[in-house]
Amino acid sequence: MLRFVVMSIALALAIEAGAHHSVLNYDGKVEIKITGTVSSARFGYPHSIYRIDVTGEDGSIEKWTLSTEDPRDAERLGFADALKNLKRGDTITVVGWPDKFRPRTLRGHQLHYPDGTTVMMRRGNYIWPKDILRMDRMALKPETIPTDIPSSDPAMPLATTVIGWIEEDDHLTRIAREFADGRARLIGLDDGGTVEFPGVETLLQCHTQRPDFTIVIALDALSTDEREQIESGADYVAAFNRVLSRWWEQEQSSCE
Repeated sequence: MLRFVVMSIALALAIEAGAHHSVLNYDGKVEIKITGTVSSARFGYPHSIYRIDVTGEDGSIEKWTLSTEDPRDAERLGFADALKNLKRGDTITVVGWPDKFRPRTLRGHQLHYPDGTTVMMRRGNYIWPKDILRMDRMALKPETIPTDIPSSDPAMPLATTVIGWIEEDDHLTRIAREFADGRARLIGLDDGGTVEFPGVETLLQCHTQRPDFTIVIALDALSTDEREQIESGADYVAAFNRVLSRWWEQEQSSCE
């Protein structure tokens, strides 16, 4: 009987620990941004936990909880000092993913400080949207990339190459193929000297400044037909850049 009770308790604790540590509770497709005052701070295990008081328009106080990495993982990811120095009374803006079951609870993604400092807490696969997960699996296992998305010909003009990608209409597989070939690049559009990278979020713009991570198409140098094809594929270009820049940030080189 005693053995049964001990085993039952052990099992219950294991289930509780698994539930407590599970990050599947967070909705990685939704980002919430809050600004408030830190009312309590604990940099520790199993997670670093911060309580944040957010003042509503009517003056009422909403109490939010920020859950983020423990000291070991924070150190590995490069933002341990930022978490360690976050203390009671600090004003902070947090971007994170909401807990599906606990109201006003976020898994941290970004910290924005009043002085303009931003700390990117890189996310892991567990909270990636399904599209990035699918691309990630193919990129890391090139043998799984469908053969109907062939390697690009580096001798082809950039505009011709990108028009071909737009016609394929499968930005996820194309990113995986380009990464596997060592040629994954953000697509920039130069319109009269102004270069834009559609789909790249503000906080990830640092990647557009890396010459080894961009290709730029000069729209003014294209034929009318080529320009129309590129512009009609604007949604494709934005989706391509959005996925590639987010994935690169999370897995390759952070903007921190």
